[in-house]
Amino acid sequence: MTTTAATPSFLRDLFAGDINESLLFPYPVTLDVRDPEEARTVHRLVDAVNGMVASGLIDPRRFDEQEGIDEEVIRAFAAEGLLALTIPTAYGGLGLSASAYARVFGAVASIDASLGVLIGVHCGLGSKALVIAGNASQKARYLPALARGETLAAYALTEPETGSDAQHIVTRAERHPDGTGWVLNGRKHWIGNGQRAGVVATFAQTPLERNGETVRRPTAFIVRPDMPGFRVDGTIRKLGIRGSTQAELVFEDLFVPDDHVLGEVGKGFRVAVNALNAGRLSLASGCTAACKKLLGEFTRYAEARTQFGGPLASFEITQRKMATMASETYAADAMVGALAAALDSTTVDASLEAACVKVFASELVWRSSDELVQLAGGRGFVKPWPYERYLRDARINRIFEGANEILRLFVGLNGIQGPAEELKELAGALKNPIQNWVLVSGYAADKVASAFGRRDRFQATLHASLRTHATYVERHVAELAKATQQAITTHRKEILQRQLVVERLADMAIELYARCATISRTQQLIEERGVDACAREIALTELFCLQSGRRFSAHRDELDGKTGEGIDDLRRRIAARVRDERGYASNDALMDVAVPPLPAWSLTRDAQQRAVEHLPD
Repeated sequence: MTTTAATPSFLRDLFAGDINESLLFPYPVTLDVRDPEEARTVHRLVDAVNGMVASGLIDPRRFDEQEGIDEEVIRAFAAEGLLALTIPTAYGGLGLSASAYARVFGAVASIDASLGVLIGVHCGLGSKALVIAGNASQKARYLPALARGETLAAYALTEPETGSDAQHIVTRAERHPDGTGWVLNGRKHWIGNGQRAGVVATFAQTPLERNGETVRRPTAFIVRPDMPGFRVDGTIRKLGIRGSTQAELVFEDLFVPDDHVLGEVGKGFRVAVNALNAGRLSLASGCTAACKKLLGEFTRYAEARTQFGGPLASFEITQRKMATMASETYAADAMVGALAAALDSTTVDASLEAACVKVFASELVWRSSDELVQLAGGRGFVKPWPYERYLRDARINRIFEGANEILRLFVGLNGIQGPAEELKELAGALKNPIQNWVLVSGYAADKVASAFGRRDRFQATLHASLRTHATYVERHVAELAKATQQAITTHRKEILQRQLVVERLADMAIELYARCATISRTQQLIEERGVDACAREIALTELFCLQSGRRFSAHRDELDGKTGEGIDDLRRRIAARVRDERGYASNDALMDVAVPPLPAWSLTRDAQQRAVEHLPD
């Protein structure tokens, strides 16, 4: 998938005040309708996984306790084709579309998050990188073995110093003196499947000549554990997803021949981004499928648990939580379906949408699992009940595939690029308005057209039950565009440092995309089934749109002139004091006593290991 400014993006257009509804309306038909044969494959795979659960082969509680997935399970996955999902049929894979892969992944991850990690890393990242960027020789050499499950694939991007920031990784690759390959030096951490993968897609900075100067740009490589200089530096114990294994990988003068460069030298960022877009879809699908199961468990417990003379489900507070979880899960499901269709297309740029859906779904599964723990009370906090495991497993999703804070900045900064360029071009034209009259008058005409509803209104016919919510979306799109232009003109280059402003713009865009996807899906269901058969979906849409609109308004209000800047300035001043005072320094409200600080902890692995060695048993 190409990711250029010329490629249409529904979300990016929202920042400019445009509702590019052709990218989202009509809502894509289900896989059963679009490709019945592929849908049958999905059903077969999901049935196979359910059979493994019924037989006891898949046991999430056992995986969690032993902190590992049984080899027998991995062999069974390979036999059923669950390790061949994204690999083209020409190489022995199933060649599933993004939609089909997301559905299978969601089913697996909702059963056990650790199994989801195994599948996601192997199919959605490691193998996918070869599918996206590999040449014919590389694909023929590695993909058939990966499809058969003879070995696993890994994806080694994340580093101790820079996290998953592909542009600024510190692992380096230098040309070997004999000119036949590259020498890699660096460290990767949190690498899923890393301790046992036979094929690893990784990234390093390589030198390039640009305008007479040497610059460094990321390049993707295929490495194997049998290459001299490759070392696994242990595995990691974790809060959740304990059945999956993450490893530390070290490259020490690791020689990689030229025929193992993945894609073009210096173009590794594109490989990383395209693989991560697919990974964000699968992660969001897994989170959404998990939310459906969590809501089912929440309902069962609330109906069975009796307190104060009735089931917990009869209490209004419990019902409020049920309704919110249901409506937001419906919205997440709509977003996943829309994103999958976009990623199956070759004509749109869905990178911003992928980030939005990942943020929305990962935060929803965390809230849902937290509400289930709260509902279960003491049982939610202890074993052998599974609720505490659900919560532990859910937490990583806000970090995986890019931390949500970073993804919000990614959405916001990319979203304002178009309006910023437009204003920059207009500012130059206004210096000589006579010569540049076409540009200036065109800009004015665009503003007039927008004001008369020619660009910021839905053209699709919507059912009366959805029209009011669509009208609020139209109004809020205009408010996002206004807030975007105001942020650009107010902060100019300083916008890069105004992360609180960018974050709010991103949150506003996420809410709009969620509402648009939800309205589009419900409209499609009404057309398919008739309005009487969609009473449930209409109610879910109404509740979600109402609550989403309120969140949008709260973000907008904090951007509003002195109010937003005032609270941000206050936050910065308090944070500066906290930094100066190394934490909380105000007097205790009861009585000041000497409380020892938490033990200091270094970010470096060596310092961590030394500290662990001196901990008491």
